[in-house]
Amino acid sequence: MKNFLTSKFIKYIGTIVLEEKLKEIAIVTSSNISELVEKLSSTFNSINVYNKINNLCSPAEIYFIFPDSEYSYEEIGLIKNSLTQKLIIFSFEDNVKANLSKLGLIKEFSDKDLCCYSYNLKTYNIKRDWNNPKGWANPENFDKYRW
Repeated sequence: MKNFLTSKFIKYIGTIVLEEKLKEIAIVTSSNISELVEKLSSTFNSINVYNKINNLCSPAEIYFIFPDSEYSYEEIGLIKNSLTQKLIIFSFEDNVKANLSKLGLIKEFSDKDLCCYSYNLKTYNIKRDWNNPKGWANPENFDKYRW
């Protein structure tokens, strides 16, 4: 297993937590992340660390899935749809892109071997001006034209 817990990686996670002002964090990993937790301890209220995705996982503001974790795409869907509105997945393999994009995740970056994919419900489907009842029905044309 490649080492991904570099100072650059820890700084990246810290930046996300600080910028988003996150208070509840969940991490799925089997690695020792005590250095990461120590660096971030003043910025959040609670952190849950899981070694795998299962029915014991609880809701959080954000889920980080580290590259040493094994998961199925059904489990990613469960987290994304039921447990959080923000999800960040790190992977050593770039070939997971097609499957993660099917779930609505976008590729944030690829740095050497490490790839990052994210999902944020608030920015996933932006509200469009035309997506409202007035834009669909055209009630002003009901008696004017034959459809």
